[in-house]
Amino acid sequence: MNFALLLMDQTRADMLGCYGHPVVKTPNMDSIAAAGARFEQAFCASSVCTPSRTSLFTGKMPSHHGVMCNSDKEGDKCDVPLEDANLISELPNHQHIYIGKWHIGHQKLPQEYGFVGHNFDGYAYPGSGVYKNLAFDSVPLNGNRYQEWLQEKGFALPKVSDCTFGNNPNLKIQEFYGLLHSPVEASIPYFLVDEAISHIEKCLQQNQSFTLWMNFWGPHTPCIIPEPYFSMYQPEQVTFDESFYHPLIGKPEHYQNIAKMWGVWSLDEEIWRHIVCKYWGYITLIDDAIGQLLDFLKQHDLYDGLFLSISADHGDAMGAHRMIEKGEFMFDQTYRVPLIIKDPNASQMGAHYDDLVYLHDLTATYADIASAKVPESFDGQSLLPILRQQAVQSVPAREGILAQQNGHFTPYPQRMWRTKEYKLVFNASGRSELYHLRHDPQEMHNLIDDPNYGEIKQSMIETMYAEMQRYHDPLCTWFYRMKAVI
Repeated sequence: MNFALLLMDQTRADMLGCYGHPVVKTPNMDSIAAAGARFEQAFCASSVCTPSRTSLFTGKMPSHHGVMCNSDKEGDKCDVPLEDANLISELPNHQHIYIGKWHIGHQKLPQEYGFVGHNFDGYAYPGSGVYKNLAFDSVPLNGNRYQEWLQEKGFALPKVSDCTFGNNPNLKIQEFYGLLHSPVEASIPYFLVDEAISHIEKCLQQNQSFTLWMNFWGPHTPCIIPEPYFSMYQPEQVTFDESFYHPLIGKPEHYQNIAKMWGVWSLDEEIWRHIVCKYWGYITLIDDAIGQLLDFLKQHDLYDGLFLSISADHGDAMGAHRMIEKGEFMFDQTYRVPLIIKDPNASQMGAHYDDLVYLHDLTATYADIASAKVPESFDGQSLLPILRQQAVQSVPAREGILAQQNGHFTPYPQRMWRTKEYKLVFNASGRSELYHLRHDPQEMHNLIDDPNYGEIKQSMIETMYAEMQRYHDPLCTWFYRMKAVI
C-alpha cells in the first residue's frame, strides 16, 4: 500500500467546504472526504508549528518528545533522535518522500531520517526574494529551490503588490496578504505538487512503493496568492460570530496584548473582511493544487489503493475573539484541525466520526497498517478501529484531549483539557478558563469562578492533572501547587 499525507499549515477546520463552510470552495478535499472519512473532533497537541509537527512525526506528546516551542525560539533546541520510532520507521520498504516545510526539531533535516526530496528547513517561505517581509533574517535551507524550479519551468520570478499590514508600526515585517503577479502554475502550492509528482514518477519507474509527506506553507499568513484567488471572495461574504464583536471578555489580559502585537485589535472591520477573503482564497488555491496531484494519481491507477490523509499542524483564530494566527490562547479555532482520511479498506465511504482524536493518532495508524503493532513509545492511538469499524477496539474511546502550550512570542505556559462538553484552560500566569462547549461553543463565557460549576471544575482539574502526570508534563509541579486555588 502507498501512503500520502498532505499537511496544510495553520488551517481552520470550519473554513473548508467539507466541514460545512457555505462559501469556501474546496471541491478536491470534499471529494476525498466523500470517498473516505471526516473526523469532526480532531485536535493538535500544541497550536504552534514545531511542537505539533514533531508530535505528528514522533507519535508523542510535546512533553514526551521535548520540543515545546518553535525551533527558532531560544531555549528550545531539541531534535528527534534518529533511532526513535517515527511516522515512517515502520515502513522500511517504501521510498519516503518529503516535500515542503519541515520545521521539526532544531537542526536535523528530513534526509537524516530517511526522506528524499528538497526540504525547506526553518520558518520562512522559499521565496527567493519574493517573500521578503516574512524572512525574519532566517531564509530556509534550500530556499532558492523555488527559484531554480521557476527557471526550469520557464517562469519569471514573480513580484508581490497590494500588501496589507496590521496597525502596529513595529510589525511592518509581515503582511497579512499580498497579490502574487504570476501564473497560478508558478505559485508555491503548484511548485510543491510538481516536486511530489516528480518523485512519485521515479518510484513508478523503479516499481517502488512510496510514502509521500507533502507540507504546504499555507494558508498560513501571509496569504500571497495570484489571481483569480486574490479576488475570488468578497468582503460582504464574510460573517463574523459574536466573539468578534464582543472579544476577550473574562479572558487573561495577555490575549489582548497578542492581538495588539499583531496590529489587529483595533483594525477596521472592512480590513478584517479582506484578510479573511484572502485566507479563503489561499485555501482554494491549495485545494486546486491538490486536484492536480489527484489527477496524476488517478491517471496512473494510484488513487484507489492509496491511504490518503489531509490535515493541518494547527488552526487559526482568523477573526474569532478578534484574534489572528495562533499562540498563547487555546480556542477551538486554533486547536481543532481538519482530518480527512481515505482508507481503501475502510468500512464505508463518506463517513464522519465524532470521536476525540489527536493529529498524532495518524502516526500510530501508519504503524498499525504496516505491522499491526503500534510502538510502545507512541502516545497516539491507531484510527483503524474507527475507520474499519472493527468489532472490538483494543483501546477505549478517549474522554478528553490534553494540549500543551509553552508560549509562542512570549513564555506563557498553558494547558488545556477538553472533553466533548467542557474545556478547562490552565493559564500558569493568568486567570484560568472554563467553558461549557455545548451551551457556549464560541467560548464567550468564562465559568472558572462560577460556583454552579465548582464540581465540574474540580473534576476537570483532577483529570487534567492525572493526564499531565502520565505524560511527564514539566508544568506538573506548578499545576499541583495551584490546582486547589484555580
